[in-house]
Amino acid sequence: MIALTAAALALLSVGIANGVTNRSRPALRLMGSATVDVRGTGFKPDERVRVVVTTRVRRAKRVVAGAAGRFSARFPRLHTDCYGLTVTAVGNKGSRAELKIPRGQCASP
Repeated sequence: MIALTAAALALLSVGIANGVTNRSRPALRLMGSATVDVRGTGFKPDERVRVVVTTRVRRAKRVVAGAAGRFSARFPRLHTDCYGLTVTAVGNKGSRAELKIPRGQCASP
């Protein structure tokens, strides 16, 4: 009985450790180029996240990650153009992610 209990506890601890290590890190992804539409993944469930986008101007929004730790933030009046883009998302439970798109080459008019 003791051996069976020890084996069950060992399997449980491995499962818990795998659950912690398999958790994805927070990440951001730009979904479109016409306007700034950002998707966040790997945040903590129900985490309140402040998303800041910086191009020629700076805009911020607050969103809430869903139960799976994902969110979407749309900035319809911002464009990436050739100015480059930085997006930072910081959650109230400690999650943080950043996305940088370097300044592009613009054609002269």
